[in-house]
Amino acid sequence: MDKKPAIKWLAEHGVNTPPPQAALIQYDVVWTPEIGRYRFVIYGPEYVGPPKHPHELAIPIIEDGKFVDLLVISDEMSFALITCRASWLGRENLTLPVVRLHTHPMDWLEAGSTGVCHIAPVSRKALKELAKAKTIECSDIETALEAWDWGFASDETELARFEIDDTPRSIQAYYESLVRWHATRVVADMERERLC
Repeated sequence: MDKKPAIKWLAEHGVNTPPPQAALIQYDVVWTPEIGRYRFVIYGPEYVGPPKHPHELAIPIIEDGKFVDLLVISDEMSFALITCRASWLGRENLTLPVVRLHTHPMDWLEAGSTGVCHIAPVSRKALKELAKAKTIECSDIETALEAWDWGFASDETELARFEIDDTPRSIQAYYESLVRWHATRVVADMERERLC
């Protein structure tokens, strides 16, 4: 498969150091009556037929030398896992004393595929694996605090592991949104009590 379209796609999206393996693909998941289940299909450029997904960046996830999953990223920056077996990009970096935690797969790619990115949005169980690191660096306060909450059960002593280097403006916006949410809850609770 030609890697040039993937390298061009990555460059257009601000990634100058492509991962070792990446491709731009068009795919679909189609029902196959002969085997009685859905099948993942990558279409070649010569394909003519029913609609399929637009081109997306595909990155194989390899762990311990074995293929685990395929990550696909759209132009709109949504991402999905094809088999849903992977939890991390950069899993091998979880054993380092200092781990850079990225918010999105594109952040991980922009950083030259260094650090880690949690990619299992329906399960936060894997965030407990961050406990191996002495220091967890993160440039997004929401991502860092979510990792602390799920990975360390919001234990205040464990918060010292996190070094959050988000912008002051983003940190302020995060706390302002928490205050607004809390104020809304207080007003709703007061209204509920008044009606009872």
